[in-house]
Amino acid sequence: MKKLLSWFQTESYKDKIYPEVKRVIFVIVFTFIYGIGVSWFLEASVVPLYTGGIPGVAQLVRDAFYVFFNIEVGNSFLGLFVIIANIPILILGWFGVSHRFTIYSIISILIQAFILSWMPVIDMGLGEVEHAFTAAVLGGLLIGIGAGGALRYGTSTGGLDIVAQYLAFRKGKSVGFFSMAMNLAIAILGGLIVGGKVGPGGEVIAGGIIISYTVIRVIVSTILTDRMHTAYQYLAVDIITATPQALVDEILHRIYRGVTLMKVEGAYSHHEKTLIYVIISSYELHAITTLVKRIDPHAFMVVKPTKNVYGNFARKTIA
Repeated sequence: MKKLLSWFQTESYKDKIYPEVKRVIFVIVFTFIYGIGVSWFLEASVVPLYTGGIPGVAQLVRDAFYVFFNIEVGNSFLGLFVIIANIPILILGWFGVSHRFTIYSIISILIQAFILSWMPVIDMGLGEVEHAFTAAVLGGLLIGIGAGGALRYGTSTGGLDIVAQYLAFRKGKSVGFFSMAMNLAIAILGGLIVGGKVGPGGEVIAGGIIISYTVIRVIVSTILTDRMHTAYQYLAVDIITATPQALVDEILHRIYRGVTLMKVEGAYSHHEKTLIYVIISSYELHAITTLVKRIDPHAFMVVKPTKNVYGNFARKTIA
């Protein structure tokens, strides 16, 4: 037992194993939040409400089968579709984003499939037309937290999140920007497919209503996603510390960002300290905050949004 406890204190565990374990836990937790938002709220609404990404495409295909061919594909369809349709996207993520990011996405996809098709659903009492707004807002809230939270910790809920991450990495735009464009396309298609026809919920709902409520869901999800994760937008970080060398070494070798050092003096104490100035992509904030707290718990840290960065600043994959 003592050997095990000692191993938990080693640098090897803290630097290599613990961050990966933490990411796995986060991807599981945030995927469950995402899946519950879809399964317990969007799917419970009598007004067809569509999520984004591959699950949203799966909903469209399922509803198209019902509306045009009167075929009910069964409860397992969403889960199986999510797994199969993600295979080419995972290949894109493997070669175009990063291997670890893709592995975490695989974990998320399998959990999503289980929640959407095989996990028992709790009735939230949202099965009436007048509850569609509540279902859209609460479902969008959970979906945004799930997707944004996963991306914040270097993982994703898979599917079109991987495509959005790939495009964000190449184009330097917000992940939420690309996700919103994809989600709006799904919302419009949903309104065109099911609008004015008897849908899986047994009601005839106008296409405009379907699009409107789904757009509300998209807006709520996008706000939450970008609030929790604004990758490839930039942050300027000022760190005032009495132990600059240890922090600089860690930032250079673990965050892989250049730093600028300035000597500063406290106006009250007149103690000389060092200000470390570094520009990061916002998804790196969690890593640098954890690093600073570990090395110098008394450091003073200020984070400021930065609109543009010019010069030698490299964009990197998130995991």
